[in-house]
Amino acid sequence: MVKETEYYELLEVAPDAAENDIKRAYRKLALKYHPDKNPGNAEAAEMFKNISHAYEVLSDEGKRKLYDQYGKKGLEEGGGGGGFHDASDIFSMFFGGGRRERGEPKPKDIVHELAVSLEDMYTGKTKKIAVTRDRLCSSCEGRGVKAGAQKNPCRECRGQGVQIRMQQLFPGMVQQVQVRCSACGGEGSQVKPSDLCQGCNGKCILKERKILEVVIEIGQKKGDHKRFVGEGDQNPSMKLAGDVLIFLQQKPHDIFRRVGSHLLINHKICLQQALCGFELPIEHLDRRMLVIKVPAGQVMDPNFAWTVHREGMPVVGTGGVERGNLVIHFEVEFPTVLPAAQMQSVGQALGAKTSFDRVPGGLVVNLADYTPKPKAQGRGGARRAQVHDDDDDEEDDGRHGRQPQSVQCQQQ
Repeated sequence: MVKETEYYELLEVAPDAAENDIKRAYRKLALKYHPDKNPGNAEAAEMFKNISHAYEVLSDEGKRKLYDQYGKKGLEEGGGGGGFHDASDIFSMFFGGGRRERGEPKPKDIVHELAVSLEDMYTGKTKKIAVTRDRLCSSCEGRGVKAGAQKNPCRECRGQGVQIRMQQLFPGMVQQVQVRCSACGGEGSQVKPSDLCQGCNGKCILKERKILEVVIEIGQKKGDHKRFVGEGDQNPSMKLAGDVLIFLQQKPHDIFRRVGSHLLINHKICLQQALCGFELPIEHLDRRMLVIKVPAGQVMDPNFAWTVHREGMPVVGTGGVERGNLVIHFEVEFPTVLPAAQMQSVGQALGAKTSFDRVPGGLVVNLADYTPKPKAQGRGGARRAQVHDDDDDEEDDGRHGRQPQSVQCQQQ
């Protein structure tokens, strides 16, 4: 029994969730609420922060034990609640960015999604993606001023970058507030307009478009990611550059559906094919042509799936040597009507009875297709629809459906 469940609820997992379940939940939610996917959304940013802190606690065995027994208060008193990592740091560490020492700040990672076809995941491919990033101005090397120019402390804020103002709350009551210096823009220093770098106009950074080559390995799947270390944003006040994270997204396919390392196909066949055999040509993801041959006499049961071994997706890291299976489900389409001559031939082939034992006192009835009645609209429609639904539950004589087809039971 745990004392609090807030962190578990944030990650949408049960209190007894396994470590892998917590990791999967965090991966899903972190990608959903990441600031790069929700620019300007304060609620998403706050949610990203909260789920990151929840994951930091629940992924650590010691912190999770404290939290389960004593809640947040136990974390604070036990030393496990103070000094949370930044949410972006947790995200970066989770996706392979590594843990940085405290006091070594770094710009947030740039996150992009790359839509990849199932064919490219099957055969492997290199794709290019353009990212826009902040980089230090090459003309001034991120200083914002010309070579030899000096930045002088701002006279208004005395180099602090902020000013103290008095704000009246109500008559007779004032408070001190700290605001950004309007003279230097919070920089704490001023430069003559003539000394500003002409390349960045004193902003120290410039927007730059970078083309990255993403290598899609054979067999990769949705959610896999590539990290480009140091290829993200730069900040003149930070030594390290940010990274770029590219997450793979799989495009839908018209024929194949992927489940892990297996490929699934749904294919419709007629009754004659199900009973008498057929050949099904399939163009695979690498453009090879497979011919699925079902010999005559092998009846295709629509309740089962059929497997072609080692024709699924390649397993990552094996270079395509190991593969999953191709699983095919055949949906049998039955004819709506049969001419008398065909009925007789089919009956003879299947050994159908030509007569049936009479059931004493039995009433011969006909079958009809069932068609649900349309819901009533307008005022009172909901009530009328409910009355009709209740009638359907109790009794339906078939008059509201389509008329019976020409398939009848014969009375002896």
